[in-house]
Amino acid sequence: MDREHIILREVVEGHIDTGEAVGSKAVSVRLRNSLSSASIRAVMATLVDQGLLAQPHTSAGRVPTDRGYREYLDAVLGPTSVKPRDRQKLDGLRFRDGLSPVDLMRAAAGAAASELGVAALVIVPKLEASVLQRMELVWLGPGRTLVVAVTDAGLVHERLLTVGREVTASDLEKFTNYLNSLLPGRSLADVRRAIEAAQLEDHDLLEKKALELGQRAFEGDQTNSAAEVLLEGTSRVLAQREFSEVPERASELMRAFEERIMWLDLLDAVQATADTRVYVGAEVPTPGLQACGLVVTRFAVGKALGVVALFGPKRLDYRRAIPLVGHVGRRLGELLQGDLDGPPVALGPAAPALQGH
Repeated sequence: MDREHIILREVVEGHIDTGEAVGSKAVSVRLRNSLSSASIRAVMATLVDQGLLAQPHTSAGRVPTDRGYREYLDAVLGPTSVKPRDRQKLDGLRFRDGLSPVDLMRAAAGAAASELGVAALVIVPKLEASVLQRMELVWLGPGRTLVVAVTDAGLVHERLLTVGREVTASDLEKFTNYLNSLLPGRSLADVRRAIEAAQLEDHDLLEKKALELGQRAFEGDQTNSAAEVLLEGTSRVLAQREFSEVPERASELMRAFEERIMWLDLLDAVQATADTRVYVGAEVPTPGLQACGLVVTRFAVGKALGVVALFGPKRLDYRRAIPLVGHVGRRLGELLQGDLDGPPVALGPAAPALQGH
């Protein structure tokens, strides 16, 4: 590693450790006095000229710029691995009585975030792309039925429908059996197309009524917006000096927490790659988070994709966060693709769209 990259590494990691600007004397100590302060100052001046470091007006030390962080990530950091204590906590996660898939996602992300003292984000896989495992038409009394569709990950879509008062619980059981014959291995979008195609053919009266209910259960935009956004540990980020000492920046971050649609942009940004990705400052695709560092990866449940991320100030501990996020994504994929011992979780209108702590 050349001298410029060595000094850049020490400034970045010193700033991550302390939150303070890093001076030549501190770098010299970190390097066990292997370089003189004069040599370090000369290199730091070059890094400032290159736009990789900046000098806060109140300090003689230097801090990394967004470009400096990017250079550190791309040219200095190198491969990293999950710390044993982080792996042990995540590998210990299991489904248990009363734990839903969303509970598990929140627990995995929350465990990773608490270890690093940052915040976590999970975007639950969209129902639209999920493979449906089964559905039920539940009789609620004359003229009313509850449609319950369960995905292979145990997530649930619910919708209340009105039906003819002559429809009985026995009728709904027959409708359920027929509709379930259309489901195996199909996503919601595939099921919707199958129902529409089936209605073009000749069917007996029972099948026609079942298909009509199936179409009403899955029509419209409600199921397309079923991706749920979970946030854990946001107060830890707001308590960091970068936000606690700059009210305008904290307010902007709070607005970002509340704008659910802004987070969903991340799903589009990462769905094309299975790699863990890092965004720093202006690179962050979500407005309001450009004072942050973000480490994000996707996880797959059948055809559906979810997102898990850790975020905090730009001085995130990337050496630890990058492998940790990748491991959380892999662990969630393993657990959610396996046999589910816990009950499904509803994604209907009553479920909160955004949760922060």
